[in-house]
Amino acid sequence: MDLQSLRTFKMVMDLGSVTAAAELLNTVQPNVTARIRKLEGELGVSLFLRAHRRLIPTHEAVTLLDYANAMLSLEQAAKGAVNPRDQGHIRLGLVDTQAAHLLPIFMTRYRKQHPDAEISVDTGVSGFLNRGVEECRLDAAVVVDRRKRSTDQDNLTTHMLFSEPLVYIAPKGLSRLEQALELPIMVLIQEGCGYRNFAIDWYRAQKLIAPKVTEISTLDGILACIKAGLCASVLPKSIVQNFDLENRTAIFALPGENAEINIALVHRPEFKNDHRIKLLLEMFRK
Repeated sequence: MDLQSLRTFKMVMDLGSVTAAAELLNTVQPNVTARIRKLEGELGVSLFLRAHRRLIPTHEAVTLLDYANAMLSLEQAAKGAVNPRDQGHIRLGLVDTQAAHLLPIFMTRYRKQHPDAEISVDTGVSGFLNRGVEECRLDAAVVVDRRKRSTDQDNLTTHMLFSEPLVYIAPKGLSRLEQALELPIMVLIQEGCGYRNFAIDWYRAQKLIAPKVTEISTLDGILACIKAGLCASVLPKSIVQNFDLENRTAIFALPGENAEINIALVHRPEFKNDHRIKLLLEMFRK
């Protein structure tokens, strides 16, 4: 299996269309079809079925995609390790609560280093981004992590970047944290080490009974409910500045332990010597 055939196969899988893949690869449809048929011949299986003008991946195609992602990811890692002056194409994930803060830093400094690079940025919760890195859909991701030290586990290499204080964000007009603590709280979904856990751990550390907790997937939804006086939330301090909340909500520092989160960069082990990872660590570490 040659890498170009795998690259073509992945493009068809991602786009769900031979026509769209051909356009993006700047080639003609027969060339894409020939690449797919070459793969099918080498593997002895059918990768796609056609039904009602739709292209349907077979079970074998879904299985092959995982290996194609890994092989193409390893190819990029090898290029980066051997030639630090390559174009620096990268697919980066940013956890929702850090995107507004870190994206301008990333775009400014990375573009300066790699002006011709193809850059793709995806945002989401930490669990989604971790899986994206594990499955080679992302080269690296900035996520929330409970650990305080860099480590290798869960098939990923983890580099701690910085810690950030958590704050209690409540409706405007409240003057004391005790008033805000009487409200129900709404938090952003973060699989595994979620903000629900951060909030409940803080309540327990303060020997307080945790209120009802609602989890939703959008930060905008949480902030809208806070401004409407419906709830409070536990979120990173950078949210306050990034969303200009100082004059539109009440902000309270959280005293005691369990009042901060750790932000980490994760990538697959084969990227440990990749110059792109080194650049990300330089720009994001505080």
